[in-house]
Amino acid sequence: MGIITNIRLIHGMGIHANRNARSPSLNFRQYNLIYGFNGSGKSTLSRLFSSLQAGEPHPRLPEGCSYEVSLDDGAAYGHPSNPTGLEKRILVFNADYIEQNLQWSAGIANPVFYIGAEQTGAAAELTRIEDEITKTETARTLARATEKTAEKTFATFKRERAKSVASHLHLGSRKYEAPTLAKDYDSWKDDAGVGLTEEELRAAEDTRRSDEPMPAIELIAFDEPSIGVAYRFISEICVQSLAKIALDEVERYPAMLMWLKQGHEFHKSNEVEKCLYCGNVVTSDRRAQLDSALDERVDEFIARLARTSDRLNDLLGTLSRIEKNVPSRDALVSEVRVGFGEARRDVEQAVQETIKNLIGLQKVLEAKQARPASPADLGRLASETDVLESARKLAGALLSMNELISLHNGTVANFNKHKHDAEIAIRRHFLLEARGDYAKHLKELSTATLHVDAKGQALEKLTLSAAELRRKIRAHGPAATLINKLIASYLGHGELTIHPIEEGYQLHRHGTLITGTPSEGEKTAIAISYFLSSIEAENRKLKDVIVVVDDPVSSLDTKALNFACSLVRGRLDKAGQVIVMTHNLQCMNEFRKGWKTKARPPEGKDPTATFLFIDVGIPEGQTKRTSTIVEMSKLLREYDSEYHFLFSHVLRFIEKADAHDEHGYMLPNVMRRVLDVFLAFKCPGSSGLSGQMAKLYSDYPELDRDKLTALERLSQIESHSDNLDDLLSFSSMTLEETRAAAKALIEMMEHVDPKHLAGVRKLCR
Repeated sequence: MGIITNIRLIHGMGIHANRNARSPSLNFRQYNLIYGFNGSGKSTLSRLFSSLQAGEPHPRLPEGCSYEVSLDDGAAYGHPSNPTGLEKRILVFNADYIEQNLQWSAGIANPVFYIGAEQTGAAAELTRIEDEITKTETARTLARATEKTAEKTFATFKRERAKSVASHLHLGSRKYEAPTLAKDYDSWKDDAGVGLTEEELRAAEDTRRSDEPMPAIELIAFDEPSIGVAYRFISEICVQSLAKIALDEVERYPAMLMWLKQGHEFHKSNEVEKCLYCGNVVTSDRRAQLDSALDERVDEFIARLARTSDRLNDLLGTLSRIEKNVPSRDALVSEVRVGFGEARRDVEQAVQETIKNLIGLQKVLEAKQARPASPADLGRLASETDVLESARKLAGALLSMNELISLHNGTVANFNKHKHDAEIAIRRHFLLEARGDYAKHLKELSTATLHVDAKGQALEKLTLSAAELRRKIRAHGPAATLINKLIASYLGHGELTIHPIEEGYQLHRHGTLITGTPSEGEKTAIAISYFLSSIEAENRKLKDVIVVVDDPVSSLDTKALNFACSLVRGRLDKAGQVIVMTHNLQCMNEFRKGWKTKARPPEGKDPTATFLFIDVGIPEGQTKRTSTIVEMSKLLREYDSEYHFLFSHVLRFIEKADAHDEHGYMLPNVMRRVLDVFLAFKCPGSSGLSGQMAKLYSDYPELDRDKLTALERLSQIESHSDNLDDLLSFSSMTLEETRAAAKALIEMMEHVDPKHLAGVRKLCR
């Protein structure tokens, strides 16, 4: 079964600094020792583990805090994400545990349940069910991991897909995110249609980019019948000839008609008597003959030809303007551009073909105007059928073109709706495109969730069965013998015992109910014995449990303390995992020495123990103390005394005189402890610090007492500092006084025992 490897997340838990996925791993192993001074947050840390044992946050943890531990099998448990799952495996010994289970004033304790020997069959069944529970818990953990992976993969898919779709929607300040994508899937998951073509998609995106509607475009007008009318009229007039003219010259030479008419009118209007061409006199008879032959009918016919030519030119101009009035592709909204190129080509081809036919008529008409007396040659003229067909094609092409223009104008008139429709079309397009992948991810997540639910239901059923079996077969009497044996070994006598009663145990002294309350040492002995005996209760297996012990010693003499540490270490040696937290230096040393080879095994073997320290400091720019769990310093790990560790703080304070020191607030107490230890060897005796300082001046008269004033000030202010617990308290010394005292301390040690100072400096570095 998995063991805890790291506290991955801590947030809002009092003095403890926040931890997250980027924080260095604590590298918990099978055996773990955490040392920290009083007030560093050990109780809060133990309540974190108690919360995992209870499956909910401990009531004494700060409101709104969050935490999470990770196991070596990949599982993670904590609040608020996954609070349950370790309740049957974690057991926490701390002050809260003692308060909940042992009522000193009443002399009673809660029961510790063991499986009765007479219930061997039921016990075997319980063992089988608990094995199934373990397997099912593992299966559920794996199922949850699969579900979490599927959920993460699905969330990533939706997020990235929504981001991709949003890049095509051009929404401005609006957003298109995963929740909207999920709603779109629900809307179109059964849509049997297809998405947009590439051209349609580009058109929809162009619409989404537009901030203002494009200008409307006028429809292109065309009178199709006018082409046929012009063709028939010109054809008819061009084959007509003037009525017979009584002039032999015109009959022989029809092309001379206009020459004769113009010459006659010139001579007549200018009263020229002789012909300007031949020089002969133009007689009155000749004038009369010309007047009769060239009457107003000729003028009318010629004028008619001229008017017909003008109308034909107008018609040709209209056709040319039609070609020019066809809008450009960019003038149309994007959606209308689909198919526009073909429509434009159809219009251009029809216009050119129609113009070509009319130009043929124009040439015939010009020939007729040049020789009005003679019928024009229509042999090269296009047939009426071809001319009408070209006009029909042009009308059809313009009808298609005007339909596109009408669509454009309709879109322009409803611009906001058009933009909205374009957005919906794009969303639908990409949803349909990814519908298969979306459904696949959704199915994988749904299957994983169903698997988790199935394992959860199976686990609930097994748990209920196990609870019912325990209720039937458990008995708390047998535990009393084990607890009493542990208490006697712990205290070295059998005066204190526990006796089973119906609802638990009574505390007895010399065989009768205890009066008053036990001493602090006796309380510790009873509590730790009671706890150790409960570990394998309820059919638990030592190899499966994670045991957390917060300060197993209190008010014990050296012999009792050593026995307590050995007892805890020995009884828990085969536990699945052990985490011991203490502020007691001697207790820390007992566990450190016992686990030293596990933390640093011979080469080729992996360590099974981890030594950590709760470091308390005031970060730069802040005013409150903050605890950080770090690897234990070599100066604590390798030596029984804290002297070297405390001295390293003094050295760092001296060497970084201008830098912020997170531990500056406790330096006066630290220096007082360093001074105590140093003077205990250099000036032994029971005269106290003041007497030792006086002895120092006597033995080393060359010392500058003025410079050592700072040390005397330190000895007066910190006279209460006689144990490590005081290292977390604030001193009344100013920073300047502290620096002066630190400098004086080092100078004094340099003078009194330079070899000692050099040796300690070397160790600290």
